[in-house]
Amino acid sequence: MKSRVRRERNPSGFVRLKVLLVVLALAGLGYVGSKLVPVYWSYLSMQDPVKEAAMTASRPGREAEARADLIARAKSLGVALDEENVEIDREGNFVTVRATWQVPVDLRVYRRTLRFRVEQKSLTP
Repeated sequence: MKSRVRRERNPSGFVRLKVLLVVLALAGLGYVGSKLVPVYWSYLSMQDPVKEAAMTASRPGREAEARADLIARAKSLGVALDEENVEIDREGNFVTVRATWQVPVDLRVYRRTLRFRVEQKSLTP
């Protein structure tokens, strides 16, 4: 007759500790994500307005209109752009529109200022 040795695989305290660590890690990722996702979403959302501003600015005499439209669209997306944050350059047959801005991110123990730059070129007609 074989004797059975009863071994406890996972003591209940160890399982609880693992669950607690997993929950804490998921909560931490959720917190960091809630701070960073909106910032990067606004960066991605600025791609089209800058492209449209480049197409508008490619027509002669429309730089001021393109700049004003871009600043208004950025404001509606939650991005704070000023006149000095929008550059419109003409080089040969191309118009380049650059929008730069900074967003401070505070994660309680870690503070950082993220810098963003969106640049689009358009061919002049």
